[in-house]
Amino acid sequence: MTKCTICGKEELLPFTCKYCGIHFCAEHRLPENHNCPMVGAKIYTMKKIMERGSVPIYARPSRFRTSRTEIIHLAIGVSVFFIIEAPRFLQFGSVILFTIAGIIALAFAIHELAHKFTAQYYGAWSEFRLDPFGTLISLLTALSPFKIIAPGAVVVFGSRVTRENMGKIALTGPLANIFQILVFVFLSQFFPILWFAAVLNADLAVFNLIPVSILDGRKVFMWSKKVFTVTFAIALTLWVMVRIIF
Repeated sequence: MTKCTICGKEELLPFTCKYCGIHFCAEHRLPENHNCPMVGAKIYTMKKIMERGSVPIYARPSRFRTSRTEIIHLAIGVSVFFIIEAPRFLQFGSVILFTIAGIIALAFAIHELAHKFTAQYYGAWSEFRLDPFGTLISLLTALSPFKIIAPGAVVVFGSRVTRENMGKIALTGPLANIFQILVFVFLSQFFPILWFAAVLNADLAVFNLIPVSILDGRKVFMWSKKVFTVTFAIALTLWVMVRIIF
């Protein structure tokens, strides 16, 4: 078996970083968790080029920016999410499926973009990237009662990003879902199908706040146990409410 380069944990199916090509366990697979030298080199090179004035001002990255690659990866991630959730709505026709697609896109994209923009606020490089292994696992659970939705994640890299910063970056994703729960519970009074949006966001909030492995909950827990406890309690309470009523 292959050992993780960081912690030495043996992995039957190790994760290979697409930037540096080194093998890692699930906990250290993201570039920010193993301080990926290739991502850091890319940022450093861009910074030096900008300092020399070789890049026009309009081409220099602003605080809030994206790329064509990120948009494509995010679109594929949303599509994977839709493939997993859509089968149970096939019988209701194209109008319902179109609505469900929009709900899924909002729930997934807003969660990931919340991570991205918070990371950029703290001066870090951040973009959403697909994870081939996570995408495969997500698709394999499409027909199972318990679904794992992890087609990718926002990659964050920054030499000045602290544990507190990472905790806050991780927290904003579930908070975005919690906010959507409240909005959709209210709107479902007028459009009943939007109750599904509340349930979906509740599932995402609770799942991502589980304090294990690479999930958001672990980063929040490592930063502040108090913040984690309060946030998880709110998410779990809302999950129970929408699931019981649904």
